Amino acid sequence: MTKKPKLIFKIINSSENNYCIQINDKIAKTPNGNLIELPTLKLAKIILKDFQSKKSKMLANIVSPVRITNTAIDKLVTSNYAYIEQLSSYLNSDVVCYFSYSPKDLVKKQNKNWLPMIKFMQDEYNINILYTSEISAISQPKDSLAKLKKILKNKNCFELSAIGVLVQLTNSIIISLALVNDKINAKDAYEISNLEEIYQSSFWGKDEEAFTRLKAISIDIKNVKKYFEAIKE
Repeated sequence: MTKKPKLIFKIINSSENNYCIQINDKIAKTPNGNLIELPTLKLAKIILKDFQSKKSKMLANIVSPVRITNTAIDKLVTSNYAYIEQLSSYLNSDVVCYFSYSPKDLVKKQNKNWLPMIKFMQDEYNINILYTSEISAISQPKDSLAKLKKILKNKNCFELSAIGVLVQLTNSIIISLALVNDKINAKDAYEISNLEEIYQSSFWGKDEEAFTRLKAISIDIKNVKKYFEAIKE
């Protein structure tokens, strides 16, 4: 049986003073055939490690730095309008905008953890956030949505792609922005975004399937935050 050739991975400099991943004698590309050029060495090391883990089939988590990068390059370099529209729309369904009305212990936890997130948006961006304890959905003010879109437009493609993944993980554009602005850490982001489920598990006991899922989310949030930090190196 013929052995597969050994794969050799290394980081090289590109002509644009960025960094690329070389696998044997080929430069890594996205699914659309675009060259993967990375703005910092720190980010290149993260992508290199992800490529190595994929080739050795040692995938431990859900979120892939390579996938975040592919989205950035293939979908956001030329046009990010639709992506920003989609991200900003999450403000209407953001988890921190929908409070419970009971039990009192849960409401107390929500007030303690979610109200500071709403205040962060006001203090940091002058964005007014509506929130409720009613069942009916909220439509955030048009001015708030417009300001959010402007903030997202100022992000580069890698930052925007990472924020998009954080929104999926936390169900919150507010928590995601607080995290990338270092107002909270990854552990806080995980706990605040899953506050009700964590509360219920402490009350009713741990469900193994739910625990495994939440643990994966916690790891992913931490890894995406590292990705975001590496962009700015």
